Amino acid sequence: MDKIRGGLARLRHADVWRLLAAGLLLLLFFFADNRTRHCTETKFYSPWLRCLLLLCICLIAYLGGLLRAARTGSATMIPFLLGVFFLLYLWMILSFTLLDQGLRLNADRLAEQGLTPRQYYLRWFVNFRPFESIYTVYIKGMLDGYVNLRYTLLNLLGNLCAFMPFAFFLPAFFRVMRRWYVFLPTILLIVAAVEGMQFWLMVGSCDVDDLILNAGGAFLLFWLLRIPPLRRFCECLRTGRFTRK
Repeated sequence: MDKIRGGLARLRHADVWRLLAAGLLLLLFFFADNRTRHCTETKFYSPWLRCLLLLCICLIAYLGGLLRAARTGSATMIPFLLGVFFLLYLWMILSFTLLDQGLRLNADRLAEQGLTPRQYYLRWFVNFRPFESIYTVYIKGMLDGYVNLRYTLLNLLGNLCAFMPFAFFLPAFFRVMRRWYVFLPTILLIVAAVEGMQFWLMVGSCDVDDLILNAGGAFLLFWLLRIPPLRRFCECLRTGRFTRK
């Protein structure tokens, strides 16, 4: 009996300390990210590293939630943590598409070309022709030597993966989203709303190719998560129950 109590005590400390550590790391992440995101001269770490750091923090918190569920017999914290993770993901999407200072129009370029901000944005940052940017900027640019393979892959894969988490979160929170004919128009509307905000605020680029890649990547993962082993794993993630009774 003493051994059991000692094991439960260690388990209690394990889940509490992991959750506290995740919370502290998250605060430090926001502090460092805010300082870096508003630094226009130097970028200390890339968007990929930002995502990786945030993912590690979420994994620590999720592990703490699993340990708490094992100790208490209740997995009620898991849906709460998933909700927090979804909010953090939404914040990252807004950060990459609307909030980063590097996405703003260059005032010097505006003065050089004698254009209004809207004229300049429409000329250089708007594309409504499908696959125009993919072919002209990335494929043709790489073949002509203007861009390298790394730049092409990072941008194409980044756009393809950016909205993929919606394929997990939306069905996890809304059962109706587990139907493809509901999920597909929803993700199209979400991406279109982001692109529309970029067009209105004149930040980043408003590109139909981004819509194709973003929504296409999310829909691709949606179908992959319907494969039985992956579907069972997602259900375990949603419930926090990884062992069969």
